Amino acid sequence: MRKKRKQSEAKIRVLLVDDHAGMREGLRRFINLQPDLSVVAEADGYSALDVFVRTRPDVVLMDGSMPGKNGIEVTRELKQVDRAVKVIGLTLYESSAYLEDMIAAGAKGYVLKTGAATHVAEAIRAVAAGKTYFDESVPRRPSASAETQTVADDLSADELAILKRVANGQTNDEIAAALKLSLPVVERRRTAAMKKLNVRSRAELARVAALRQW
Repeated sequence: MRKKRKQSEAKIRVLLVDDHAGMREGLRRFINLQPDLSVVAEADGYSALDVFVRTRPDVVLMDGSMPGKNGIEVTRELKQVDRAVKVIGLTLYESSAYLEDMIAAGAKGYVLKTGAATHVAEAIRAVAAGKTYFDESVPRRPSASAETQTVADDLSADELAILKRVANGQTNDEIAAALKLSLPVVERRRTAAMKKLNVRSRAELARVAALRQW
């Protein structure tokens, strides 16, 4: 009996956030069939925050395109409550710009609903372990290739400190407060880092930083 309890506790606890009951049911059945995964709760965009606070899951599988309150907005709310929250975006859209917005909001990965079900399990395991997971079938912007480049030798420790907080979903104001810097200094260092990494938007920078686990 004690052995079974320990095995149950070792499972990765997942919160499903999706407005479609049918989609949640399908995901729940698949995830619960995995020996190391367990769905502990389900929610829609409006109830996600309350359910998260009550259950404290290891990973949140988040539908990105819910009506009324989409996954990007809900992910931002979760990050305000718990900076360490691990969110995986789940979407029908194969738009790199849309999914980069999810990463900028704080998601650590994304999978397509039209992709293989096994990708969902792979993503959950990876993100739960502190890694990132990005569905390879999603087209990437050319500048996003910076994720595989070597970090520029002249990337300063100050700039890296900014990147780490961008990857964690913090705003410029929050970064300025945390590092006790003025807002112009934060913006200047972020801009310099973006130039060195060859990225053109805050969303792309967040994605690169997340991929490199800064």
